[in-house]
Amino acid sequence: MQSHARLVIIGAGIAGCSTAYHLAQLGWRDMMVVDQGPLFHTGGSTSHAPGGLTLITSSRMMTEFAQYGLPLYARLEVDGRKGANLLGSVEVARSAARWQELKRRHGWGQAFGVDCHLMTPAETKAKVPLLDETTIVGGLFTHGAGIGAPVVAAEAMARAAMAQGAAVFHGHTRVTGIEKSGRRVTAVVTDQGRIETETVLICAGIWGPLVGRLAGITVPLMPMEHQYAKLGPIPELAATGVEISMPIVRVHDHLMYCRQFGPLFGIGNYQHVPLPVAPEAIRTAQNDQDEPSKNLFTPEHFREPLEQVAEVFPMVRGRPIAEAFNGMFSFTPDGMPLLGPHPDVDGLWLAEAVWITHGGGVGKALAEWMTQGYPELDLREADISRFHKHALTPSYIRVRGDEAYKNVHVISHPAEPLARPRGLRRTPFYERYAAQQANFIEFGGFERAAWCETNLGIEEPDLPPRSGWAARYWSPVQAAEHLRTRAAAALFDMSTFTKIDVEGPDALALVQWVFTNQMDVPVGKVVYTLMLDFNGGMRSDMTVVRLGPDHFRVLSGAGAGPRDLAWLRRQAAAKGCHVRLTDLTSLYGALGLWGPKARAILAGVAEEDVSDAAFPYYTARPITLGAAGCLALRVSYVGELGWEIYVPVDFALHVWDLLWEAGRPHGLIAAGTGAMDSLRIERGFRRLGFDMDANYNPFEAGMGHVLRFKKGDFIGRAALLKVKDQPLARTLACLALDRPGDVVLGREPIFAAGRVAGWVSSANTGYSVSQHLAYAYLPPALAQPGQKLEIEYFGERLPATVVAEPVFDPEGKRVRA
Repeated sequence: MQSHARLVIIGAGIAGCSTAYHLAQLGWRDMMVVDQGPLFHTGGSTSHAPGGLTLITSSRMMTEFAQYGLPLYARLEVDGRKGANLLGSVEVARSAARWQELKRRHGWGQAFGVDCHLMTPAETKAKVPLLDETTIVGGLFTHGAGIGAPVVAAEAMARAAMAQGAAVFHGHTRVTGIEKSGRRVTAVVTDQGRIETETVLICAGIWGPLVGRLAGITVPLMPMEHQYAKLGPIPELAATGVEISMPIVRVHDHLMYCRQFGPLFGIGNYQHVPLPVAPEAIRTAQNDQDEPSKNLFTPEHFREPLEQVAEVFPMVRGRPIAEAFNGMFSFTPDGMPLLGPHPDVDGLWLAEAVWITHGGGVGKALAEWMTQGYPELDLREADISRFHKHALTPSYIRVRGDEAYKNVHVISHPAEPLARPRGLRRTPFYERYAAQQANFIEFGGFERAAWCETNLGIEEPDLPPRSGWAARYWSPVQAAEHLRTRAAAALFDMSTFTKIDVEGPDALALVQWVFTNQMDVPVGKVVYTLMLDFNGGMRSDMTVVRLGPDHFRVLSGAGAGPRDLAWLRRQAAAKGCHVRLTDLTSLYGALGLWGPKARAILAGVAEEDVSDAAFPYYTARPITLGAAGCLALRVSYVGELGWEIYVPVDFALHVWDLLWEAGRPHGLIAAGTGAMDSLRIERGFRRLGFDMDANYNPFEAGMGHVLRFKKGDFIGRAALLKVKDQPLARTLACLALDRPGDVVLGREPIFAAGRVAGWVSSANTGYSVSQHLAYAYLPPALAQPGQKLEIEYFGERLPATVVAEPVFDPEGKRVRA
């Protein structure tokens, strides 16, 4: 074994082989891939994965991973064996609720460019003749999906990388240590020798947490057992004479999926209690045929599911189990992969919790990221930097692993709150919201009010109430809170915002480099800005206030905060900036006091002058409220006059009570996130991760007003200058639903003249304008006000019209009052 490599990849499953293959395609050489098991049937999850390949998900990122990877697998071969057979996939519904869900999934497929169509029971049987069509309501067929041979695909990619002289692979090589010098990796130690390297990629699957510990990091995944059994022989399958003659079939109602193995019928079962396995409890292989990722089958978890699936496939009744096991797969706290450079260890990368369907796309994205500094696809959902600290604790990972397992086939509403764990973090205003009978949701570990039941009926919208699916996890109280904010004022809990101080002699240089707007502003000036990737894609947006010559405070959303902080630290290190970055999130509570009566309320308790002349829009001032020293920013996310008020947590309730007492005569209420989102959408404010992500640039998003090219260089500037004067291929537009009762929620396909033209990025009701609104990226020719389009919602085409935006207060007079 060589003693040095440019890159050491730990794990020769689908993720490790795919990344090596794609790096080789980009010119990388001197790579070493090591695995503790035999090559290429290593004994990990890739070795026993049934090979179901699907295309439709609610995530654009995951869909694009599959759209790239599945055709790649189908082209790969090893000794005449193909990496995938793309016969398509069938999903069946046995209930009315599941049939509606298939309509929603069909919408996702159309939105993201997947060729798919709904089927009657008879049409479904034509695709799968052995299925009893009388037991189902309908089906969904996806072209281009199918059944993979995971080990074949992995080995084929490994062979290609080796054939190019780019990589060497070593089996039976167990990693025993990862050495570091300061923050940087320097070597990988194995039982076969030590390899000096500056870059390590962990692709160890269910062993990822153990390998991560060698580098001093937490890999937040939980190995979970999942049942798989092969029944037969079955004469009807044997008569086909081939290994695979039918598409893979998913029976979502019973949390199961089925495929052919020649004369045998394979059944995967998620209909059992979560069976977690601590990483350190994974057994050691006894020989090359032993697979440590397989545990003994537990028949008690299979009896009832087998009876249920036999109703759909009667030919399995009475057939013996030819092979069965409980196979382990990786489940993360949010169900997404773990990708990218680790924020705490330089040179350490991860590709963990990667399932076969996505392995090809993951390898491509990581290779781009490692080569050019950014992936072509927005990977925020999978970025290893996305987790808050509490999400990296063992107890959280265990509980969320259970929940992620249970959610694999269930019908999930986009607004459905996290079930477990709850109550981990409470803002300082939690008790005051609880007194207002708040309905709490979880965000960044915080309990945050979505609405307050005490506000029911205080205002009445000029729209019919929502019904059915759209009314779940929604309340008419949101409309009341929205309208009261516009009419009087409301308090919004903003404590979950991430608060980062940037201090030091190079503070200005750093913020000028990472942010798009002009940051060299007077002390006390507030700046709204974007943070871009090097390709000009939008990573994040935030508000920044200059508190001193060498002191800036960055305020970003709770979801984006950990990733934003990691990016700031990475760029400070890369530029050699002498700065101190401090996360102050838990030290301060924050309130948004917004509405036309906000100034009157604040003036009643503040010692300072809060008039427009003394406290202009987009400025920040220290103010004294009672006995509390606070920092107030005159900004608004809801399009109304007001302030964000930051207060030390020990004074938070004191400040709330002062504002509450002063505000009640003016009609002040406590409002939640539901009203905040509806207020922002009618004012035309973009939502990060929905209307803005790195798949789009600021010109496409209508955010050119926060770009300052003349200030000097900043991340993404060069990329934007290349496209600045080119015609846009797409632009963010606002649509209004034509009929008052129609509602969409997001990710629905948009049609023009019968063809998909885009999909809904975010949606909510503009109660002040009595219209339901949706944003979407559309070709410029279709983004003109007055353009008639259709949005497909659960199979029904809803008429909509492009409207000029923002639809409320287009001149922005209210925030500047």
